[in-house]
Amino acid sequence: SQWACVVGRTFLLDRCSPEDAPRRGTSHPLERQRHFKLSFLLTMVIPARSSSKAYLRGSDNSFSTQTLIAIFLGSSLLALSFLAGVFYNESSHYDAPLESNLRGAATLNIPAPVVSDTLIDPNQDSTQEFFPDSTKHNQKKWGKIKTRPDDWVMWSFHDVHSEFKCSEHAHDQNKPLPDLAFWNYYRDTFKRVVDNDIEFDSVPPTEGYTMNGDGKQPYYAKISPGKGRGLFASRDIKKGEVVHDGNASDIEMSADDWRSMAFALPQKMACDFSEWTWTQQTEKGGPYKIFTAFNISILMNSSKAPNTMPKSSYSSKMYALRDIKKDEEILTDYKIYPTKWEKVGLS
Repeated sequence: SQWACVVGRTFLLDRCSPEDAPRRGTSHPLERQRHFKLSFLLTMVIPARSSSKAYLRGSDNSFSTQTLIAIFLGSSLLALSFLAGVFYNESSHYDAPLESNLRGAATLNIPAPVVSDTLIDPNQDSTQEFFPDSTKHNQKKWGKIKTRPDDWVMWSFHDVHSEFKCSEHAHDQNKPLPDLAFWNYYRDTFKRVVDNDIEFDSVPPTEGYTMNGDGKQPYYAKISPGKGRGLFASRDIKKGEVVHDGNASDIEMSADDWRSMAFALPQKMACDFSEWTWTQQTEKGGPYKIFTAFNISILMNSSKAPNTMPKSSYSSKMYALRDIKKDEEILTDYKIYPTKWEKVGLS
């Protein structure tokens, strides 16, 4: 195919990619193509060396039979090469879709690209590769992925919160409920940049998580008047009943994990992420840890008059403080878990 490209398409200006043809010395034949088209063709058929003149012509200075046969065979070869070159141009793999390239690689025994299941370098710009359906519609819906600054690994919680303009987002009471596409992208990002081995709950995140035998929580998500997104009782809940069990839902992460996640998300989604993380001790005298969740349980709002609380600040299991009627909003008090960013490396 290389010589077919050069010989067969000698008269087709600039239609041959340099990778298609072999090099001769230090100068590529295609670079000199315009200057030696005719001479190149002639040298393919009639050698220019003077020592071959006797072979080319007979004693009467006419072409010998052998020469005529050689010219005929050479011309036939050129014609076939020309057709092969045109065909190669029309079926060139350079403009073929990626899928065709992969099939071609398999046919030629060239190793096809392998999609790695290892973690992606968080320094890599993931906007084009991982932003789902990267259209103006989705960028307006979720925002753009910000370019990471050189010192992003040193940024505090408040640095990120300010850079992403999350105060404005937090006070927007018209934010829509996260749909399944949101949660899927949110979870996939966590797997990509933080923990590739994590296995999320089989319950759809728009419904919650597996809290008990039947996998149902006594709440659902909807817009809360004056508060934005919130949780509401899906049935009557008795006082003392478990409303939420963070042991089955919450996920711990390090400060580096938190930064990697924040800078890998579109702007509005990153602000949601910052709102949905908190610090907590899981035992008395123990270290503070960073927690978040990847389902609607994270939408529980705070109130000075909560109806759902844990028994202590070390527990993630929440109980109904009183009877809660169906469709009543489920509220807790965020102050039960002190915010200590300086204790977790995010100050």
